[in-house]
Amino acid sequence: MIKTYNQIIQNLKEENFSKIYLLMGEESFFINKISTFFEKNFISKEHQNFNLEIHYGRDTTIDKILNSSKSFPMMSDKKLIIVKESKELDVFKRLNNSKTDLLINYLNNINSTTTLVFCLNNKSIDKRSKLYKAFLDVATILDSSSKENKIYDNQIPNFISNEVKRNQFNIDQESVMLLSESIGNNLEKIDNALNKIFSNKQDNNIVSDDIIKLIGINREYNLFEFQDSLVEKNSLKCGKIVNYFSSNEKKFPIQQLIIYMFNFFSRLLVVKSKNMSDPNNISSLISVHPYVARSYIKASNNYKMNEIISIINSIKNLDLISKGIKQIKSDNKNLMGEMIFKIFYNK
Repeated sequence: MIKTYNQIIQNLKEENFSKIYLLMGEESFFINKISTFFEKNFISKEHQNFNLEIHYGRDTTIDKILNSSKSFPMMSDKKLIIVKESKELDVFKRLNNSKTDLLINYLNNINSTTTLVFCLNNKSIDKRSKLYKAFLDVATILDSSSKENKIYDNQIPNFISNEVKRNQFNIDQESVMLLSESIGNNLEKIDNALNKIFSNKQDNNIVSDDIIKLIGINREYNLFEFQDSLVEKNSLKCGKIVNYFSSNEKKFPIQQLIIYMFNFFSRLLVVKSKNMSDPNNISSLISVHPYVARSYIKASNNYKMNEIISIINSIKNLDLISKGIKQIKSDNKNLMGEMIFKIFYNK
């Protein structure tokens, strides 16, 4: 049965287990979280030495995995086998009918005391194949690349809020947006940041100071404050932030800033052209969180239509220069300084 990440996690917490799991696709975060849950929770600690096996696809074969799966647990009623890096396992790595048939035969005759978890990070099985169809009949399948599991940029704040709640912490919306804007859409990085915060908090309330202190985000000079300076049309604040970014190009490369500015003003153009003022409608149209949508209402009041169009053209020109397509003798710091001047003074 095909299930989403959230459905599988909920089933695991309710101790509603399958005997076979096929975790595949490009989003490793989901696969790793499910695998970690099994490692920590499925077999009690006193029984793990004999009944928890973790294999790596590059170091084993499907024959060895299945032989182990057929054996019975010791001093327990269940056994867990996790195969990490399963894409390196012979049966998944190349077409081999004998290996495929061997695995299909096991799927048709599962040992009821063994739970077997295949982790195919960054790989998917052909859904037309007989092997996939055999899994489909008996296994819980996660396709982490599917649209049902996809976390889009505008969904990152809700993802953060849900993960915080799942771990029995509280977080305010400003802190959610600070974390989202500072880390981006990399779920692994977000998860690592949250775990660092969870492990260092003395209480259950997460505020922006916790994120600034524990994640290493500068209180004044970050992407969240950068967008705020653009929204408010605060040239002094924006200039200071850009100067800081230019002095830390490894962390804030010019291409990242160009994309950030282009996305902001392109969305603002849509909001301005449609004269929108409802946060929920804006959120839906330009795919941002409703909290962020409010800032576009404010920005729409601060910029004229011709200014926005001119700024977008200047950003496109800066993009060509930064890529070397247009030749201008100037460093990135000066280029960004000129860009900010054009944004605020439209020259």
